[in-house]
Amino acid sequence: MTLMTFSLSNFSTFDYVVLSINLLLFLFSRPLVQGFKRSDSKSASSKLYALRAINIVLIFLYVAALFIEGWSKQISLTGMTFLLAFIFSHLLHIFIIKKFGRGREIDGVDYHTETYQSEVFSLLITLITIIASIVIVINIWGMNDWLKATSVLGVLAILVFSTKDVWIPDNISGLILLYNSDIESGAVVKIDDQNLLAIVVQTSLTRTTFRDLKTRHHIVLPNTLIRNSKIEILSKGPASGLMQFVHFNIGYGIAAKKIEDMLRTVWERSCEASSAINAEREPEISVFETGDHAVNWRLGYKLKNLYQMLEVECLVKRITYETAEEYKIELQTPLTHNIDLDKKTPLTVEQT
Repeated sequence: MTLMTFSLSNFSTFDYVVLSINLLLFLFSRPLVQGFKRSDSKSASSKLYALRAINIVLIFLYVAALFIEGWSKQISLTGMTFLLAFIFSHLLHIFIIKKFGRGREIDGVDYHTETYQSEVFSLLITLITIIASIVIVINIWGMNDWLKATSVLGVLAILVFSTKDVWIPDNISGLILLYNSDIESGAVVKIDDQNLLAIVVQTSLTRTTFRDLKTRHHIVLPNTLIRNSKIEILSKGPASGLMQFVHFNIGYGIAAKKIEDMLRTVWERSCEASSAINAEREPEISVFETGDHAVNWRLGYKLKNLYQMLEVECLVKRITYETAEEYKIELQTPLTHNIDLDKKTPLTVEQT
């Protein structure tokens, strides 16, 4: 008891402030975690337990300094410095995104996406937070002479130079993509090199997140890879919509007028079934190719809602199948048989 009283008497105001900050972080850990962006219930729960566990460890180490001579107080202060720096920078990033970012609804889901300004400010906040944390930690351990020496600056310079190939290309590419605003959130793009037809969800300094139109899964690609690929920006088309084509193989011997009437009926029924098709623009019906086995016809329509591109294509094909039965037109490709009648060789039949 005497030891406890003696130790408490040596407890300074600064020590009480440190413990109070730790206790406040513990008590308000749930609101802090809930304030983190894009946290589902499972990840928010794990973050909450992790934050409280770190708080308990830091408080224990600081209180242990009352009874044990050693580095427990410095370790606790160092941990609290990095914890506060992480929380401070993270909350500032959320504020910057809400202030300078861009809110957008993508296929029924609301997103807060980064812009060039928000990413630049976030990068500055991160750099300032890291430098301030290092300076505070050096003061906590009483290594003020390190700030005057070139050893710390040299180590930091070597660390930055040795890792530049990892983070610099993607960060520069991310800033360029955000500055040009070509691949902005909500844009529909096609990247043949990656076999990707997707919606752009978010572009950060290091990566871009897409949502595949085929699988509805999120796909993440590094920004350097995106800048080095050929990208078709489908959503940058005219206001009337993007022209889409569906191809059909129809055998020879059917009047062209009958096929045109059938495809126009298909277009009219598709417009009635889906509002994603621009019914004010006439369809484009033409012969695309005359093959050995069948004629390739194509039906073109203006698509207003690009997010439903694949759904509309499937709809048009289904309506075509149903309409072809009404018009007595077969969509299957006929078979051609080549018969070799050379007398010197046996009779052969080749199916192509």
